[in-house]
Amino acid sequence: MKDIFDECQFNDLKLKSRIIRTGTWETETEEGGFLTPAIYDRYEKIASSGCGLIVSEIFALDAKDRFYPYSTNLNYRGFIKDYQMICDIVHKYDVPILGQLAFFYYDDGINQKVEANDITHEGIRKLQAEVIMAAKKFSFAGFDGIQINMGNNFYLARFMNPYFNQRTDEYGGNTENRVRISSEIIKVIKKTMDMHVSCRINPWDVRKGGITADESIAIAQELQNAGADSIQLTARTISQIYDKGVKHPFLVYVDDLIDALDIPVVLGGSLREMNAINDVLNHSDVEYISMSKPFVAQRNINLSKL
Repeated sequence: MKDIFDECQFNDLKLKSRIIRTGTWETETEEGGFLTPAIYDRYEKIASSGCGLIVSEIFALDAKDRFYPYSTNLNYRGFIKDYQMICDIVHKYDVPILGQLAFFYYDDGINQKVEANDITHEGIRKLQAEVIMAAKKFSFAGFDGIQINMGNNFYLARFMNPYFNQRTDEYGGNTENRVRISSEIIKVIKKTMDMHVSCRINPWDVRKGGITADESIAIAQELQNAGADSIQLTARTISQIYDKGVKHPFLVYVDDLIDALDIPVVLGGSLREMNAINDVLNHSDVEYISMSKPFVAQRNINLSKL
């Protein structure tokens, strides 16, 4: 029988519980981007809460990005020192931590908001290099890995979505081609760094002509083949399927995804009570659950008291 607080192996990472803390937005920084004491305190409280793995708040690539004002900054001169301290605090509790990277727009040097159909091969190489350099910064700072957000409505989610991507070259068309921009990034990170690579993806798309559940599984398989170490589910919206009478909207899909992969899958989305979590763990193939809002609502959260 599975339990929230089972010790478990998360691919190359050892976890002391099945709960993954997922970060969202963070703006509590001082002028110049440096971290405030409150952030160090918050990460220590999260690490001591009983969670098994921490995924950081969202880091953005570019100061002109749509969500940059709400994101954390990895491009200031104190980044390595500040986050070495964060990682040291988290590791003191034997909890691994991943840096989460997400970007909505991309500036290829010609167009500040270039989309999938218009970005050149040179622009693609520039994008890939910037993501790889972000992973290297995370590595220097002591993070155990990187989570690349390819879900919700972020740039890489749109790039792999046939609704947005109608390219006719090797980065468009079939699933493998639309995922290629991300697969190539993962391959370089795994070849050059000792980093866990997690990919956050949508299980489907609610747009006509968008990603289906079957194609989402094929996308996850492509990411696994490239070297991804884990997959975490998110969604642009899940409200459209709450009327299907299921206990959790992703449960109509997640077991099929888990069966199709050989790497861990993290289930996310509105699971916040111990009984409900244990029910999912023991009536599905799910091994790991992510949470975000409970860590925001309860700064001193103790997961054993959920």
